[in-house]
Amino acid sequence: MGRPQKRPLFSNSHGLGSTHCYYESLIPALTASPNNIRCVTFDVIGSGISDLPQGDQSVQTLSDDVIDVLAALKIEKAVLVGHSFGGIVAAHLAATKSNVIIAAILIGPVLPNPNLEKVFGGRAQTVEKEGMEAMGNTLPVQATGSKSTPLQHAFIRALLMSQKPQGYISLCRVVASATPPDYESIKIPILIIAGNEDKSAPMEACEEIFRRIGGEEKRMTVLQGVGHWHCVEAPDQVVTKIVEFYREIQ
Repeated sequence: MGRPQKRPLFSNSHGLGSTHCYYESLIPALTASPNNIRCVTFDVIGSGISDLPQGDQSVQTLSDDVIDVLAALKIEKAVLVGHSFGGIVAAHLAATKSNVIIAAILIGPVLPNPNLEKVFGGRAQTVEKEGMEAMGNTLPVQATGSKSTPLQHAFIRALLMSQKPQGYISLCRVVASATPPDYESIKIPILIIAGNEDKSAPMEACEEIFRRIGGEEKRMTVLQGVGHWHCVEAPDQVVTKIVEFYREIQ
Protein backbone atom coordinates (compact mmCIF):
# COMPACT_ATOMS: atom_id res chain seq x y z
CA MET A 1 0.00 0.00 0.00
CA GLY A 2 1.16 3.55 -0.71
CA ARG A 3 1.64 6.21 1.91
CA PRO A 4 -1.64 7.79 3.04
CA GLN A 5 -2.30 11.28 1.75
CA LYS A 6 -1.84 14.12 4.19
CA ARG A 7 -5.01 15.85 5.26
CA PRO A 8 -5.55 19.18 3.48
CA LEU A 9 -4.53 22.28 5.42
CA PHE A 10 -6.43 25.57 5.42
CA SER A 11 -4.82 28.68 6.89
CA ASN A 12 -7.40 31.32 7.79
CA SER A 13 -6.61 35.05 7.92
CA HIS A 14 -9.29 37.34 9.34
CA GLY A 15 -10.19 40.94 8.53
CA LEU A 16 -10.18 44.32 10.26
CA GLY A 17 -11.72 44.42 13.73
CA SER A 18 -11.84 40.65 13.96
CA THR A 19 -9.89 37.73 15.45
CA HIS A 20 -9.35 34.05 14.76
CA CYS A 21 -12.81 33.53 16.30
CA TYR A 22 -14.33 34.80 13.05
CA TYR A 23 -13.73 31.32 11.59
CA GLU A 24 -14.83 29.30 14.62
CA SER A 25 -18.31 28.72 13.18
CA LEU A 26 -16.76 26.96 10.15
CA ILE A 27 -14.13 24.80 11.82
CA PRO A 28 -16.33 22.00 13.28
CA ALA A 29 -17.79 21.20 9.86
CA LEU A 30 -14.49 21.58 8.00
CA THR A 31 -12.52 19.38 10.39
CA ALA A 32 -15.13 16.66 10.84
CA SER A 33 -15.53 13.61 8.62
CA PRO A 34 -15.86 13.36 5.66
CA ASN A 35 -14.05 16.69 5.07
CA ASN A 36 -11.19 16.08 7.52
CA ILE A 37 -9.59 19.44 6.77
CA ARG A 38 -6.93 20.71 9.16
CA CYS A 39 -7.40 24.39 9.98
CA VAL A 40 -4.93 26.93 11.32
CA THR A 41 -6.34 30.20 12.62
CA PHE A 42 -4.42 33.05 14.20
CA ASP A 43 -4.83 36.64 15.31
CA VAL A 44 -3.19 39.09 12.93
CA ILE A 45 -0.57 41.21 14.69
CA GLY A 46 -2.43 44.12 16.28
CA SER A 47 -5.68 42.16 16.59
CA GLY A 48 -7.23 40.08 19.35
CA ILE A 49 -4.66 38.58 21.69
CA SER A 50 -1.70 39.12 19.36
CA ASP A 51 0.93 41.70 20.26
CA LEU A 52 0.80 45.24 18.97
CA PRO A 53 3.00 45.87 15.93
CA GLN A 54 6.56 47.02 16.57
CA GLY A 55 6.67 49.14 13.42
CA ASP A 56 4.58 50.15 10.43
CA GLN A 57 2.43 47.41 8.99
CA SER A 58 1.62 46.81 5.34
CA VAL A 59 0.13 44.16 3.09
CA GLN A 60 3.67 42.85 2.67
CA THR A 61 4.37 42.56 6.41
CA LEU A 62 1.01 40.83 6.95
CA SER A 63 1.82 38.45 4.08
CA ASP A 64 5.21 37.71 5.62
CA ASP A 65 3.45 36.93 8.90
CA VAL A 66 1.28 34.29 7.20
CA ILE A 67 4.32 32.62 5.66
CA ASP A 68 6.15 32.77 9.01
CA VAL A 69 3.21 31.08 10.78
CA LEU A 70 3.17 28.26 8.22
CA ALA A 71 6.95 27.88 8.42
CA ALA A 72 6.87 27.76 12.22
CA LEU A 73 4.32 24.95 12.01
CA LYS A 74 6.40 23.19 9.31
CA ILE A 75 3.55 23.45 6.83
CA GLU A 76 4.85 23.35 3.26
CA LYS A 77 1.57 23.76 1.34
CA ALA A 78 -1.75 25.35 2.30
CA VAL A 79 -5.02 26.68 1.00
CA LEU A 80 -5.24 30.27 2.24
CA VAL A 81 -8.60 31.72 3.29
CA GLY A 82 -8.71 35.50 3.65
CA HIS A 83 -11.60 37.72 4.70
CA SER A 84 -11.90 41.45 3.97
CA PHE A 85 -8.39 42.96 4.06
CA GLY A 86 -7.28 39.36 4.62
CA GLY A 87 -8.50 38.90 1.05
CA ILE A 88 -5.91 41.46 -0.09
CA VAL A 89 -3.22 39.49 1.74
CA ALA A 90 -4.46 36.19 0.31
CA ALA A 91 -4.49 37.58 -3.24
CA HIS A 92 -0.98 38.99 -2.80
CA LEU A 93 0.33 35.63 -1.63
CA ALA A 94 -1.57 33.82 -4.38
CA ALA A 95 0.33 35.97 -6.87
CA THR A 96 3.76 35.78 -5.22
CA LYS A 97 3.97 32.56 -3.16
CA SER A 98 2.27 29.88 -5.23
CA ASN A 99 5.01 27.47 -4.13
CA VAL A 100 3.38 27.57 -0.67
CA ILE A 101 -0.18 28.77 -1.29
CA ILE A 102 -1.74 26.19 -3.61
CA ALA A 103 -5.24 27.73 -3.71
CA ALA A 104 -6.97 30.70 -2.14
CA ILE A 105 -10.47 31.56 -0.98
CA LEU A 106 -11.25 35.28 -0.86
CA ILE A 107 -14.26 36.06 1.33
CA GLY A 108 -15.58 39.58 0.77
CA PRO A 109 -12.14 40.71 -0.48
CA VAL A 110 -11.54 44.45 -0.36
CA LEU A 111 -10.39 45.94 -3.67
CA PRO A 112 -7.75 48.62 -2.95
CA ASN A 113 -8.74 51.96 -4.42
CA PRO A 114 -8.15 55.67 -3.70
CA ASN A 115 -11.42 56.01 -1.75
CA LEU A 116 -10.15 53.65 0.96
CA GLU A 117 -7.69 56.26 2.21
CA LYS A 118 -10.55 58.57 3.16
CA VAL A 119 -12.79 55.84 4.60
CA PHE A 120 -10.22 54.00 6.70
CA GLY A 121 -8.20 57.09 7.50
CA GLY A 122 -11.43 58.46 8.93
CA ARG A 123 -11.99 55.30 10.97
CA ALA A 124 -8.50 55.58 12.42
CA GLN A 125 -9.15 59.18 13.47
CA THR A 126 -12.48 58.23 15.05
CA VAL A 127 -10.91 55.45 17.10
CA GLU A 128 -8.08 57.74 18.18
CA LYS A 129 -10.66 60.16 19.58
CA GLU A 130 -13.46 57.86 20.79
CA GLY A 131 -11.95 54.38 21.17
CA MET A 132 -13.41 51.12 19.88
CA GLU A 133 -16.85 51.91 21.29
CA ALA A 134 -17.50 54.03 18.20
CA MET A 135 -16.97 50.99 15.95
CA GLY A 136 -18.82 48.60 18.26
CA ASN A 137 -21.88 50.85 18.29
CA THR A 138 -22.19 51.13 14.50
CA LEU A 139 -20.51 48.42 12.40
CA PRO A 140 -22.39 45.33 13.67
CA VAL A 141 -25.59 46.61 12.04
CA GLN A 142 -24.18 48.82 9.28
CA ALA A 143 -21.85 46.15 7.88
CA THR A 144 -24.24 43.18 7.92
CA GLY A 145 -27.02 42.13 5.58
CA SER A 146 -30.79 42.01 5.89
CA LYS A 147 -30.78 38.37 7.10
CA SER A 148 -28.45 39.05 10.03
CA THR A 149 -29.74 38.62 13.58
CA PRO A 150 -29.28 40.45 16.90
CA LEU A 151 -27.19 37.52 18.16
CA GLN A 152 -24.84 37.91 15.20
CA HIS A 153 -24.65 41.66 15.80
CA ALA A 154 -23.71 40.97 19.42
CA PHE A 155 -20.92 38.59 18.41
CA ILE A 156 -19.51 41.08 15.91
CA ARG A 157 -19.63 43.80 18.57
CA ALA A 158 -17.69 41.51 20.91
CA LEU A 159 -15.03 40.99 18.24
CA LEU A 160 -14.73 44.73 17.70
CA MET A 161 -14.62 45.56 21.39
CA SER A 162 -11.81 43.02 21.91
CA GLN A 163 -9.48 45.09 19.73
CA LYS A 164 -6.67 47.24 21.07
CA PRO A 165 -7.25 50.74 19.63
CA GLN A 166 -3.61 51.10 18.59
CA GLY A 167 -3.72 47.81 16.71
CA TYR A 168 -7.00 48.64 14.99
CA ILE A 169 -5.64 52.04 13.94
CA SER A 170 -2.49 50.44 12.52
CA LEU A 171 -4.53 48.00 10.46
CA CYS A 172 -6.86 50.79 9.27
CA ARG A 173 -3.76 52.46 7.88
CA VAL A 174 -2.79 49.25 6.09
CA VAL A 175 -6.12 49.21 4.27
CA ALA A 176 -6.00 52.96 3.61
CA SER A 177 -2.58 52.71 1.91
CA ALA A 178 -3.00 49.33 0.20
CA THR A 179 -2.39 49.00 -3.52
CA PRO A 180 -4.01 46.29 -5.66
CA PRO A 181 -2.26 42.93 -5.68
CA ASP A 182 -0.99 41.65 -9.01
CA TYR A 183 -4.24 39.84 -9.70
CA GLU A 184 -3.23 39.13 -13.29
CA SER A 185 -0.29 36.99 -12.06
CA ILE A 186 -2.52 34.67 -10.03
CA LYS A 187 -2.60 31.22 -11.62
CA ILE A 188 -3.63 29.01 -8.69
CA PRO A 189 -7.30 28.05 -8.11
CA ILE A 190 -9.34 30.90 -6.61
CA LEU A 191 -12.79 31.07 -5.04
CA ILE A 192 -14.40 34.43 -4.29
CA ILE A 193 -17.33 34.40 -1.86
CA ALA A 194 -19.32 37.65 -2.03
CA GLY A 195 -22.34 38.98 -0.19
CA ASN A 196 -24.90 40.77 -2.32
CA GLU A 197 -25.46 43.32 0.49
CA ASP A 198 -21.77 43.83 1.32
CA LYS A 199 -20.91 47.54 1.43
CA SER A 200 -17.22 47.09 2.29
CA ALA A 201 -16.57 44.65 -0.56
CA PRO A 202 -19.44 45.47 -2.93
CA MET A 203 -20.47 43.19 -5.76
CA GLU A 204 -18.90 45.36 -8.45
CA ALA A 205 -15.54 45.29 -6.66
CA CYS A 206 -15.64 41.49 -6.23
CA GLU A 207 -16.55 41.14 -9.89
CA GLU A 208 -13.63 43.38 -10.83
CA ILE A 209 -11.21 41.25 -8.80
CA PHE A 210 -12.63 38.13 -10.43
CA ARG A 211 -12.19 39.65 -13.89
CA ARG A 212 -8.56 40.62 -13.22
CA ILE A 213 -7.43 37.23 -11.88
CA GLY A 214 -5.19 35.73 -14.55
CA GLY A 215 -5.78 32.05 -14.00
CA GLU A 216 -8.57 30.07 -15.62
CA GLU A 217 -9.41 28.02 -12.52
CA LYS A 218 -11.47 30.64 -10.74
CA ARG A 219 -14.99 30.74 -9.34
CA MET A 220 -17.23 33.30 -7.72
CA THR A 221 -20.33 32.65 -5.65
CA VAL A 222 -22.78 35.16 -4.17
CA LEU A 223 -24.61 34.79 -0.85
CA GLN A 224 -28.01 36.48 -0.82
CA GLY A 225 -28.97 38.77 2.06
CA VAL A 226 -25.42 38.72 3.41
CA GLY A 227 -23.25 41.73 4.20
CA HIS A 228 -19.55 41.83 5.09
CA TRP A 229 -19.42 39.30 7.95
CA HIS A 230 -20.08 36.21 5.85
CA CYS A 231 -18.77 33.56 8.27
CA VAL A 232 -20.92 34.99 11.05
CA GLU A 233 -24.01 35.72 8.97
CA ALA A 234 -24.10 32.54 6.86
CA PRO A 235 -21.58 29.98 8.17
CA ASP A 236 -23.35 26.93 6.75
CA GLN A 237 -23.42 28.42 3.26
CA VAL A 238 -19.77 29.42 3.48
CA VAL A 239 -18.76 25.90 4.55
CA THR A 240 -20.72 24.38 1.68
CA LYS A 241 -19.07 26.66 -0.89
CA ILE A 242 -15.59 26.05 0.52
CA VAL A 243 -15.97 22.27 0.53
CA GLU A 244 -17.46 22.23 -2.98
CA PHE A 245 -14.54 24.32 -4.26
CA TYR A 246 -11.94 22.15 -2.56
CA ARG A 247 -13.43 18.97 -3.97
CA GLU A 248 -13.55 20.45 -7.45
CA ILE A 249 -9.87 21.39 -7.51
CA GLN A 250 -8.63 17.96 -6.34
